[in-house]
Amino acid sequence: MSRTRTLLALLILVSCLVAPAQAQDPAHAVKGFFQAVSARDYGQAWNLLSTFSQNRIVTMVARDEEMSTEAVRRLFETRDPSICAGFWDPFRTSSHSEIMAGRTFTSGQVAGNRGSVRMEGNDERNFVTVLEEGSWRFGLMETFPPRP
Repeated sequence: MSRTRTLLALLILVSCLVAPAQAQDPAHAVKGFFQAVSARDYGQAWNLLSTFSQNRIVTMVARDEEMSTEAVRRLFETRDPSICAGFWDPFRTSSHSEIMAGRTFTSGQVAGNRGSVRMEGNDERNFVTVLEEGSWRFGLMETFPPRP
């Protein structure tokens, strides 16, 4: 009986560890993303990105590295050390994620499945969020589209 309880406890723990990131409102999606990047919790950060942002990042990395999009997506989804070192660590530095993680974000207008988020002290930029499968996701590529 104790063996069954131990197994059950382990299954519950593992399911909690691999559960996708969830944000209850738009502001938590943006703040949670920067907190995850700052903490080097790149799996959590990846799960807080909108599908559009994930797809755009995968496409850009695949093009730059001359790899298939399927292979690159797998690297992100499995938190492969090569993607952590080659993409996430430089992004962590360039995005000033530690500073951003400490900022205050406020949810703004919501229209359908899209929301806007303001960062305290920055009236110039709205961060885009998207409601997907019942959870708010940060639209990184929607907020900061790459230059052609």
